Amino acid sequence: MKKILGILIVLLLLTGCNEETPFYLEDEYYGSSKFIDLDENTLNSLIEDKKSFALFIYQPLCNTSSGLEEILTDYAKTNQISFYKMSFSDMKETVLGDTVKYYPSLVIYHNGEIADYLDANSDEDTSYFKNADDFDTWFQSYVRLKEVDVSNEKNINEESSNTSTEVTLENVNYDENKINVYFFWGDGCPHCESEFNFFDSIENEYGDYFTLNAFEVWNNEENASKLTVLATRMGDEVTGVPYTIIGNKTFMGFNENYKEEMLNIIKNEYKNSYDVYFDKN
Repeated sequence: MKKILGILIVLLLLTGCNEETPFYLEDEYYGSSKFIDLDENTLNSLIEDKKSFALFIYQPLCNTSSGLEEILTDYAKTNQISFYKMSFSDMKETVLGDTVKYYPSLVIYHNGEIADYLDANSDEDTSYFKNADDFDTWFQSYVRLKEVDVSNEKNINEESSNTSTEVTLENVNYDENKINVYFFWGDGCPHCESEFNFFDSIENEYGDYFTLNAFEVWNNEENASKLTVLATRMGDEVTGVPYTIIGNKTFMGFNENYKEEMLNIIKNEYKNSYDVYFDKN
């Protein structure tokens, strides 16, 4: 009898006491789909006031961040739910920086405490970053959704933005005998480092043929805007770095196959080359 009673107690613990009931976020996050920019002070206030909310941590111009953002955008629109949004560089300076070490991530808060978060360095969380159904299963294991009227829905991307087509590049000059290379990179990006090494390796032999203009974009919003403007002129929509413009050719990412093509452009087209910055028409 005691043995049976012990088994029943264990079953109750496994099926009942350890099961967390999904909760609602604050009412203000339902009924619309948008990303709300969050700063450190507001985050601290939300935590102190014991609010329940979801926060998207991203790295600008990071392909993995863009992938998760795409899932969140569709999810928000379908379910009429809003998320806070904060860049990883800004997040590192907050109390959350001690917990979230990698980007991107989605952090779920319940009554001012972290209920769970996606870990970009965990194999167990990989599918949540790539599969919308898997993300939905994970999210709804914590957060309750509400029935919403989508007749007046607002797209999460329908936000006002300054999309200027003009840009100023200081210390960039046009030389009829050297082709300008516009290289947009991110601090800590391994593919960007490989591309830097490539340009270093050809500098001695071909340095008289090209000028490398490098712009770090993950920690510099102005440089990120420059990327957007120049990529638009080239007819590209860029979601990550490295991104490189050489003459009238662009390269998204970097791999071994790009080296020969980049070098051929530099060797063959350096004289009177097309320049995306100076040849605006």
